[in-house]
Amino acid sequence: MDFVNKAFAQLTELFRSLSPGTRIVGGLLIAAIGISLFYLFQFQATGGEEFLLGGRPFDSSEMAKIETAFAKAGLSQSEIVDNRIRIPRGKKGEYLAALADNNALPADFYKHLDEATAADNPFASTRSLDLRRWNAKQKELALIISRMRGIESATVQYDEEAKGGLSRQKNKTAMVAIQTIGGVVDEDQIRAIRNVIASAYAGLDRHSITITDMTSGLSYGGALGPGGVPEDESMYASHKQKYERDWQQKIAAQLATIPGVIVGVNVELSPEIEHSKQIVKLDPKPITLQSSEATTEKTTQAPQVAGRPGAQSNGVGNQPVAIAATSSSPGSSLTETKNEAINVPGYEVENIGNSPLMPTMVTASIEVPRSYLLQVWRQRNPPAAGTEAKLPDPAELLKVQTETENRIKETVRNLLPPVAQGTNPYPHIVVSTYTDLPGAPAAAPTFASWAKLWLTDNWQTLAMIGVGLMSLLMLRSMVRSPGQPGSPVRTASDESAEPPGPRLANTDGPEEAAEPEPVQTLRKRFKSTAGPDLKVELQEIVKDNPDAAANILRSWIGDAA
Repeated sequence: MDFVNKAFAQLTELFRSLSPGTRIVGGLLIAAIGISLFYLFQFQATGGEEFLLGGRPFDSSEMAKIETAFAKAGLSQSEIVDNRIRIPRGKKGEYLAALADNNALPADFYKHLDEATAADNPFASTRSLDLRRWNAKQKELALIISRMRGIESATVQYDEEAKGGLSRQKNKTAMVAIQTIGGVVDEDQIRAIRNVIASAYAGLDRHSITITDMTSGLSYGGALGPGGVPEDESMYASHKQKYERDWQQKIAAQLATIPGVIVGVNVELSPEIEHSKQIVKLDPKPITLQSSEATTEKTTQAPQVAGRPGAQSNGVGNQPVAIAATSSSPGSSLTETKNEAINVPGYEVENIGNSPLMPTMVTASIEVPRSYLLQVWRQRNPPAAGTEAKLPDPAELLKVQTETENRIKETVRNLLPPVAQGTNPYPHIVVSTYTDLPGAPAAAPTFASWAKLWLTDNWQTLAMIGVGLMSLLMLRSMVRSPGQPGSPVRTASDESAEPPGPRLANTDGPEEAAEPEPVQTLRKRFKSTAGPDLKVELQEIVKDNPDAAANILRSWIGDAA
């Protein structure tokens, strides 16, 4: 607390020693310093930059609308960084308001459909409403496709044509133009785009959708030709590319631990579009298809011979009937059984059908950088502590190379189709090494470019610091010279420490040079013939430095007495 009290006493004494004009100027400088520091800290807290809409990327059409909106609003502090827009921190509201006023906000899902629905009115024709919704639907599909991975922007065009006849069928086609972000669209994305468009329009065939990549200039799709592929594509080449890409991705994934590995795959296909085979095998044992059995029994017996021969007269009246005794005669019995069966030779039928364009041979070529072999050797042979790493022996490096090649061949063999094994266990796998040359090092930023970038980011801070320092220097200079520029402030303690003696002697010499500066100043004023009279001069001296003037007058009066 003693230090604080002393400092406060010194500041109080210093303030009292200043003239009214100096006090006013000092107060203004202190206020300028405070305001500068306030703005400096406010810039550090709320200054800097941020990305618009949380760093959302914009496509080229959205970027053009956004830049136009900023230009109309007079906002020129935005910066484009990798399809994103960076704006000054604290001004996000102004930039968003500019986008809203100029209808430049990025489109979101259902925006175009909502706008088309809101624009409906009872006085519009049905054709106009249909066209408006048609266009909104195309824009919505384009927006969905543009949000896919690796696609910057997309455009969708759909058309349909009514065929003649009683069926009144419609021929439907669609075209999608996309722009990718550095690269070629892959087959999975092509399939996804076709599925999106075909699902949005009922009855649209997926093969009637043509996709054009404006970045690479490639086109996919079109009318189907023989074999179920587009007319401008080769079925063999399409299947070959698909198989090669699949095997290449599998092998590269297995060898991902080797940096810089190069994988190449070649696939040979069977040129047959359709292949079917039927095999019939006969069985020597016949097979009964139908059998029947019939049994017939017959019994015969001889007739009885008896009675009076001839006819009996009918004219006779009632006569008794003579009953003669019967006599048995021999008979016969016959049983017949009939069996019928239909037999055919047994056989087996085997139908074999193969998929078209099946791979018949797959070969893989793999190249490993020599730097990887060197890293493996160094990992196995680390240098001792405090010693430098030595170069490997060619024989040891060759051993590492052989082990690496065998391990890669064994890994890749499990991924390829099985082949007939011979003397070479890996007939379709070739592993070699290549010398990877170091790339040109990236140029280090120069001091001038670094300084320019640093000044661009921090010039506001430096300006505020400069204003504060200039204010402090001006205040210091004014405080040090309350009576005359360049003269230090003298307090009563400084004057009391000086030895007593005449202060205004008219003698010149070494003693005058040894006198304090306030005394020399007063002496020059008294020696000067021009200027105000002595009374006015004494008033100014007392006003500027009353303590020093009192000490000098006291010494002067004492010398005169």
